Amino acid sequence: MEWFYRIPGVDELDSAESFFEFFCVPYASPALRSCCLRVLRDFHQRLRDHVPLRNLLEEDPRAPWLLARRLLAESYQHCTAEHKQ
Repeated sequence: MEWFYRIPGVDELDSAESFFEFFCVPYASPALRSCCLRVLRDFHQRLRDHVPLRNLLEEDPRAPWLLARRLLAESYQHCTAEHKQ
């Protein structure tokens, strides 16, 4: 996950909402409030699972941010869909 912490500004994020705003991922406040811990836990696991992609990230300076954005959006979709059931 070292690649994730190298994204400029990521170390200043201090809430679930700040992650979504930083990575420009749309979210519904009520939905996020009800499952923010699950979303962040899922996001963390997805970040850890994508360590093998690190070599690909070094080619494009925005690639780590884009990957993290995609993983956060996937975590949100997964957890909010699970929460609705």
